[in-house]
Amino acid sequence: MAGVAHEVNTPVGTSLTIASSLENKTAQFAAEVAQGNLKRSSLNDFLAVSREASAQLVANLAHAAELVQSFKQVATDQSYANKRVFDLADLTRQVVTGLRPGLGNKNLVLNVECQPDLAMNSYPGPYGQVLTNLFLNSVAHAFPDGRGGIIDIRIRAYGHDHVEILFADNGCGMSLDVRRKAFDPFFTTRRDQGSTGLGLHIVHNVVTNCLGGRLNLDSEPGEGTRIHLVLPRTALAALAAP
Repeated sequence: MAGVAHEVNTPVGTSLTIASSLENKTAQFAAEVAQGNLKRSSLNDFLAVSREASAQLVANLAHAAELVQSFKQVATDQSYANKRVFDLADLTRQVVTGLRPGLGNKNLVLNVECQPDLAMNSYPGPYGQVLTNLFLNSVAHAFPDGRGGIIDIRIRAYGHDHVEILFADNGCGMSLDVRRKAFDPFFTTRRDQGSTGLGLHIVHNVVTNCLGGRLNLDSEPGEGTRIHLVLPRTALAALAAP
């Protein structure tokens, strides 16, 4: 919720600043009119300021409205009973909008590429949870000691009936022992920092039990981590919450 509030607060705060400045300018203009000493230069200046302020207000408030709509849709989709038809690129964009505040002041770049027109008849809430858990796991574990890096999400069609999701980072990678236990419940290398060890375990359960897909993890120390998911475009698996 803090991330959501921060993301929406930026365009709203900018709009308030612009509106306040326009209010002051309008008051000054009204005073000149009341005193009967309005100059053409003052009129032209007021019109120019008003046009610029109006354009900025429309742009910022439209951005705020888009963010609110995205967050509303993501919140609605959290129900595991909500199977529906959706465009994968649109949903991915909505989920990623909510993830970007998690980058904070970290020196990380999040790149997303999604093939357009991938219609899914599946569970948008669980799909969003998978992306969120993968993202949070990468931010928490792949870049220790403030190290910068890149997180990539690439989505494309996989045959006629499936989609392929490639989630990768160029972080510190995993040893063979860590890689073997990565999807085990309660396994974590960051327990001293509050990690529960459930993030990737939930990803595995949601992908296999709810979305009816499969996943594979590839990682080596110092060479980053790559997680390959294949999901059916029509989810047929019995619905099961993690």
